[in-house]
Amino acid sequence: MGLSNQTILTFIIFGTIWFIILWTLFPPENYVKDDPLQLDISTVYDINGNPKDFINGRNYANYLSILRQQHHQMLSNLLNKADKALKNDSIYSVTLKPQLAPSNDPHDYMSLARYFWPDPTQPNGLPYMRRDGYTNPEIETVKDYSFLRKLFEDVENLGFAYYFTRNDSYVEKAVYRIKEWFVNPKTRMNPNLKYASFIKGQEFGRRTGVLDMRPVYRMLQSIPLMRSSYKWDHLAEEQLKNWISKYYKWLETTSLGIEEKEAKNNHGTYYDVQAIYLLSYLGREEAAIKYSRKALIHRVNTGILPTGQQPHETKRPTSWFYSVFNLQALFLLAERSQYYGFDGWNYVGPEGQSIKKAVDYLLPFALSNGKDWPFKNIDEFKINNFIKLLELAFVIWSDNKYLEAITILRPKALRFDNLEDDYICIWSLMTNRQLWTCLK
Repeated sequence: MGLSNQTILTFIIFGTIWFIILWTLFPPENYVKDDPLQLDISTVYDINGNPKDFINGRNYANYLSILRQQHHQMLSNLLNKADKALKNDSIYSVTLKPQLAPSNDPHDYMSLARYFWPDPTQPNGLPYMRRDGYTNPEIETVKDYSFLRKLFEDVENLGFAYYFTRNDSYVEKAVYRIKEWFVNPKTRMNPNLKYASFIKGQEFGRRTGVLDMRPVYRMLQSIPLMRSSYKWDHLAEEQLKNWISKYYKWLETTSLGIEEKEAKNNHGTYYDVQAIYLLSYLGREEAAIKYSRKALIHRVNTGILPTGQQPHETKRPTSWFYSVFNLQALFLLAERSQYYGFDGWNYVGPEGQSIKKAVDYLLPFALSNGKDWPFKNIDEFKINNFIKLLELAFVIWSDNKYLEAITILRPKALRFDNLEDDYICIWSLMTNRQLWTCLK
């Protein structure tokens, strides 16, 4: 059966967008320097006399060559990460921490509050004092947070590596990690975050600790890719779903979970992202559909000003980091809302608020290394994560200013921030998949 005209047109559009991005980043020798968006496109006519635009032979050959190189590099990087995860025999478990939560249950997850420090005027340092923006290195003494993040990253990379290679060893390792953290009676975590973001001297953790679980989407989006393998353990997945179900009930019914959901800043946005993915994984699709639309509208209306400023983030002493951080969460919300049939990318609030305006607000400050940024910012103006958002922004909105900014910012990030190639991220979005490894 031949391809439909709509399918062919889709391939042409995707190919053209890819060519523009790759042409901008890797121009051939005959590239016209003063016109970064120049393309040599020929018009031909089909058998019905309809005009169609095609990139000429040389440009298209360059496009294919660069595309192949990008794909090869992406796959090489992915398999390198997956192979490291495969060979890693260390244990990921909440039971390994040298100090227990107040419950004295080694299976209770615990992390220490990032911005809280001992009171130097007290012999025992209690109660701890808040120094927003300044990370207390003491948090590294409790490894639950690090283990949880590593778990999500490893399962994601192992799942994607299996998708591209069909190597069942990756699936076997992923199943082992899932059982180690969620199933095995000796090593598993209890399905709650009662002691996350714990301040020493307190009885429980804080609602902000719910953010610790935010990368769970990285694991959940890779699991469907592994189900076709004979090494996939369906019984273990049922046990995982049982754990997720208990955790989600804790999340939506306890004071810590409810308070985090009501947070106005990035904590609330990432709560919504987490909740949508959990609902979807549990098969509660109708609830996920309603939640994604409501959350997107709410976060745009209340978290973005008509200018594009994100006021709940710019009040922080690390205002640049949190502005980008929350914008990443908004992108995840928009992708989920689009997946469920609502165009969150182009939603405009009652006062003109939108995700695109939030991108545009940050753009000139990224280009000027933060010059005239009107808010307190004790950290650097790192652009690594913002560039990834710009690449996605061009795919979504086709605004050439994003391409022009990438030509300036990407080389800088490659030199100073060790920017990873975003090929798989853009490819997945353009083929209407989930954002995969785009946002971390």
